[in-house]
Amino acid sequence: MPRSSRPELPATPVYLRIAAALARDIEQGTIPVNSRLPAERALAARFDVNRQTVRAALQHLRHQRLVLTDRRGTYAVDRASHEAPPVPAPNSAVRDLPAFPAPSAGGPTSGRLFSASVSPSLAQQLGLAGGRSTLIHHHRVLNAAGKAVQDAVTYFSPTAVAEVPELARYLTRVPVSDPDLSLLYLWLERAGLRTVVREAITLTRHDRRGPAAPGLTMRRRVHDQHARLLALTDLGFTQPWQEITLEYTNPSASAHTLRPLPPIAVGT
Repeated sequence: MPRSSRPELPATPVYLRIAAALARDIEQGTIPVNSRLPAERALAARFDVNRQTVRAALQHLRHQRLVLTDRRGTYAVDRASHEAPPVPAPNSAVRDLPAFPAPSAGGPTSGRLFSASVSPSLAQQLGLAGGRSTLIHHHRVLNAAGKAVQDAVTYFSPTAVAEVPELARYLTRVPVSDPDLSLLYLWLERAGLRTVVREAITLTRHDRRGPAAPGLTMRRRVHDQHARLLALTDLGFTQPWQEITLEYTNPSASAHTLRPLPPIAVGT
């Protein structure tokens, strides 16, 4: 397969530069539509980075609808033909559906979809019979040093898995690394499920004399129009922070902006 020259890059995150170079390859036909991209190891060698950075670049391309990933590999797609028509809301207006998980400006990300049993209390909320497993998605945001600064674990209910064909197909494929769930909210709407979100925020107080900000965890519940639980997400911020902003962009998702805690000078 012909290779484009390695780009001369400005001071932007490495994974975004790699994503831009691959996007150009797709747009220029160097990587033809419907063809498989080089393996992660080959891409890591081409750009002289580790495979985690390559995965973050591929995840960014998935959010842009330029590639799709399945168990056979990652393929270039025609974004115009891949995008499905919007689903009308009851008032005939079209909702702007978010991607899942929401793209983060915090750095590279990694994800994993697997099946496992959960605690009895969580099983009761999800409507799981005793000992039964369910689909679980773990999404992690990393900083420039590769350290996790945000973790999100989403538990899908049996209702969501049973009524959304795209989720049900994953049951025979798990575990899957960096699964393409970017169209999750569209899948839910196609299945006739109108999503409503509720979020609970928990702050944990620390010693005010120390440098750490209060710990922050969030639990998000996504219900349908019949008040049935579809998914439950536990979101935790492991980076010291000074301020966080929650912005509701539509009924099915919200955006979170975190301002890190600046270094604190210790007096002598």
